[in-house]
Amino acid sequence: MTPIVVLASRSRTSYTLINHLAANFNVALVVFEASQNRKILRYRLKTLGWGQVANQLAFSVYDRIVIRRRSRPLIDALLADYDDSPPDERLPCVDVEKVNTAAVRELITAAAPGCVVVSGTGILGKKLLATAPIFINVHVGITPRYRGVHGGFWAIIENRPDLVGVTVHQIDPGVDTGAIIAQATVPVDPATDTFRTLPVKQYIAALPLMQHAVTDALNGSLHPHTRDDLDSKQWYSPTFTDYAVFLRHLRALK
Repeated sequence: MTPIVVLASRSRTSYTLINHLAANFNVALVVFEASQNRKILRYRLKTLGWGQVANQLAFSVYDRIVIRRRSRPLIDALLADYDDSPPDERLPCVDVEKVNTAAVRELITAAAPGCVVVSGTGILGKKLLATAPIFINVHVGITPRYRGVHGGFWAIIENRPDLVGVTVHQIDPGVDTGAIIAQATVPVDPATDTFRTLPVKQYIAALPLMQHAVTDALNGSLHPHTRDDLDSKQWYSPTFTDYAVFLRHLRALK
């Protein structure tokens, strides 16, 4: 069976995706990239300014202390039927500081994958993208409208619960700008959903989409497409102000 490679960050949702792929494909290698928070912070400061970033960081602390704890029971329930355990002992895995290095390129080249699946890494460089026939990303947002981060959150902000969903797309050098392979929307439950639960729902919806995408990629039968019915926009991490709007719009769905 033609091998595939996975590039990911360490998280329960990435583990779920990796284990799902391993049950259906020959996963020759998993490369875990360390957190790029410092690099992301520098980029935000340059792009958004100190005031916006300070507000984002304050919300991030609240999210980690309060929202994450409150969301854990529902997330556990959502993932109960899936294998979200770390695959370290079952698959060839390596942890790296960054995926955009000569060492990682050599690992991918040696594995000779038919495709590379990506989940939660930083932006991939052109040299890395040249090491395999196709790189396929799982993105928790409906592109091109919700590129960047927290696509479901921003769809609620814009009063578009119908666009809370996931995109499986081909990777190009842009930020979630690659051609679309498949998309799916997920139902929003205003009584139970949170900032944390929506991405988990989106990842679960991505599992069958990614399975079909990898199958088609290995068979040479992919047919990526673009959408011209949605404006393209890149979104960033929310602030406390954004979160207040999110809660108001979420309650209005009841």
